[in-house]
Amino acid sequence: MTKNRYFYFSDEDCKYVEVKRGRAATFMMLFVALLLLSAGTVVSLHFYFNIPLLPIQTERQVDADVQKLHEKLDRMSRMLEKLAQVDNTLRTAVNLPVISEEEKQMATGGNRLSLLESPMPTALATTSQLINQLSRRIERQESSYQEIFGKYKENQELFACIPAIKPIDAPRTSGFGMRLHPIYQIMKFHSGQDFTAPTGTPIYATGNGTVETASFVDGYGNCVIIDHGFGYKTVYAHQSKLNVKVGQSVKRGMLIGYVGNTGVSEAPHLHYEVVKDGIKVNPSSYFFEDMTPAEYNAAVLAVSQSRTNDDRLE
Repeated sequence: MTKNRYFYFSDEDCKYVEVKRGRAATFMMLFVALLLLSAGTVVSLHFYFNIPLLPIQTERQVDADVQKLHEKLDRMSRMLEKLAQVDNTLRTAVNLPVISEEEKQMATGGNRLSLLESPMPTALATTSQLINQLSRRIERQESSYQEIFGKYKENQELFACIPAIKPIDAPRTSGFGMRLHPIYQIMKFHSGQDFTAPTGTPIYATGNGTVETASFVDGYGNCVIIDHGFGYKTVYAHQSKLNVKVGQSVKRGMLIGYVGNTGVSEAPHLHYEVVKDGIKVNPSSYFFEDMTPAEYNAAVLAVSQSRTNDDRLE
């Protein structure tokens, strides 16, 4: 077999000169060819016969690391499930609807399959999917807690504003409903609750709010009307002297005036009304176990002192 020979044209000699290869050059060409052949063989074996490119020990380490990641993600998922159970309890406590299982699945994009139950190649391919699902569940849980906290704060404000105590330390006389009017002597609807007391007896706000009216009103005499928000208002009529001004903020148990006999009244007393969403309702429905202003203020003072003592102990 004829060996391939290579020539080049020499300008100096004006003729073709044969190329002479050295052993080193020949060896280098053979080495490069073998290296390329080896690389091609490894890649071909990997794609056609699923033979790993990495050493066995390195691949096992990667598998172990992925397995640990799956275990952590699975623990996080179980923790979120426990938080969801607490979430339901909190939502019930603040009077919010419980999130259904269907809504939870919609938030996470479907049922979750544990990666530990899947073969490693499948588990590795779906790791990103599980992380995204957990992220959405965390976002939904955070949103739910914010809603719960907002409702809790709203409930606190509502409970503080509801007219929940008696406005005066005095016995109730005329109740809510139809009665014979003491002055007109005709059957007339009585839209509030009367408390008989001497002139000058203190009158107290029955809930937190803002003074809407503090002036003389036809029929009601010297009158205070407090807007408590949440659709609640209270009316305190026939006073001898007012102790608040329009626009003033008041707290439950705060002194707002004194019993009198002004307006359409035959004797010193307090006419008290509760209005809900523009409709006058029975004030008795809102008395908290007939707690008087003095009892309420004493309870508030006791709680305040208890908190102060607890802070000192800490």
